[in-house]
Amino acid sequence: MSQSFAIVGGGSAYAPGLLSALLHHQPELQLREVRLFDIDQAHLEIVAALGASMARVTEGGFEVRAVSSLRAAVEGIDVVLNSARPGGFESRRIDETLPLEFGIPGQETVGPGGFFFALRSVPEALAVERAMAAHAPNAVLLNYTNPTNIVTQALLDHGTGQVRVIGLCDQSDEDMEAIASSAGIAHANVAFDCVGLNHGTWYSNVRADGVELLPRAKPEAPPTEMDLEHRERFRLSGVLASEAPGHWPNSYVPYYTHPDVFVRLSKEHGVRTDASVPKLPAYFEHFREEAAKDVPNLQRHRGSTGFGDLAVRTLRALGADKPRRLVLNAPNGTATDAFRPDTVIETSFDVSGSGQHPLPAPALPPIAANLLAGLEAYQRATAEAAARADGSLHVDALAANPLVRTRERAEAMLEAAKRQYGDRIPGLG
Repeated sequence: MSQSFAIVGGGSAYAPGLLSALLHHQPELQLREVRLFDIDQAHLEIVAALGASMARVTEGGFEVRAVSSLRAAVEGIDVVLNSARPGGFESRRIDETLPLEFGIPGQETVGPGGFFFALRSVPEALAVERAMAAHAPNAVLLNYTNPTNIVTQALLDHGTGQVRVIGLCDQSDEDMEAIASSAGIAHANVAFDCVGLNHGTWYSNVRADGVELLPRAKPEAPPTEMDLEHRERFRLSGVLASEAPGHWPNSYVPYYTHPDVFVRLSKEHGVRTDASVPKLPAYFEHFREEAAKDVPNLQRHRGSTGFGDLAVRTLRALGADKPRRLVLNAPNGTATDAFRPDTVIETSFDVSGSGQHPLPAPALPPIAANLLAGLEAYQRATAEAAARADGSLHVDALAANPLVRTRERAEAMLEAAKRQYGDRIPGLG
């Protein structure tokens, strides 16, 4: 069982939700301490104070403390969760707006936005892995930082090779909740199969209590709490599902298949950063207020209600002798012949303290083949370009993205990026 846990990016508005999930499952996890590290010292101190306060009133709670260096975060640790956002929201806004100038959706994981985020995220993730290799070589690195498939690919291809690395993404949980809600089943414990690349997966055999959900899902009836962009993603996922009976795409796939819809939405309604950033002061004020109470009551944090649940399930599996099945991002191995064996894919793995082993993956629907072949080439090229911080590799890597496609467009985007990001991206100049 894991005894010590570190969160890199521990000063974010997501971190309290993760701490809450860890405390809720503490009877099984039996964590001794959680260390928080972040370059934003002010927010780090607020989150640490809240975490310590929540832990104090939780029976058997663990120690929560902020640390001032990466080495202090990882030294002698058992598990590290990398959830940093290099470049902050200032860079994220460029990720979302620069592509719009070229008629491409602006999104922090898909398309050019994801490419520029990877150029920032990968060097920082490699620094975490190197610190772990030096000071906690037996630890496990869980990568939550986006784009998780590219970051995880780079960690495995260009890291020291001494640290066990697993990529995490809870998008499949959100997609299953949406499908169940559309099918008229609330809060269902949904089982499913999936295969693909992160944010490019396809689901099949989706069921709850033995009932197949895909024939019952209604694309015209997305969950009522969804915003306009998520409703469009759900509706278009249903359109794609109608072309692949028995399958349903990850809700990010429509960005690739119907890009004009999302360009229009962003131009008419603004980008997601502009909706998120104004909410941050209220989050941290809530955290500060609750930290000062005798019995804190966390009501608001970034992330969905179940944020942190995948990390908790992974921690449970890492402490178990008997394997537990999880959807992860890790090397394909022999799971499917649709990708190279060493490509990081998203599918089901049996996970325990001794390792993770891919399970035989379902077949991809024929309509997914070309897009995923292009995304695999892009993922691997971008992982290398970002890991090497080599500007000579940038054009070909960006041009490999299915939403970019040409060197001319990639070159123009990179010139715009030099002006807008400045020195926020290593090797861009």
